[in-house]
Amino acid sequence: MSKKMLFYKAIIWQIVGIVWITMFSYLWFGNWNKSFLFSFIVMILSIFVYVIYEIIWAKLTANIKKKLIFD
Repeated sequence: MSKKMLFYKAIIWQIVGIVWITMFSYLWFGNWNKSFLFSFIVMILSIFVYVIYEIIWAKLTANIKKKLIFD
């Protein structure tokens, strides 16, 4: 898959996630304004959590690769 297609796929997935979270949170809150605000907060937090996940993953895999090379 090309980087361009991967980028588009990620954007579409994010849109699907926002729609799903907004609809689900509407059932919880019963208010569209609260649902949109909640979805926006979740989207922003998920970006930061994903970046932290990627950083940790890169460090863990780098350590595993080092151990495999030197063992």
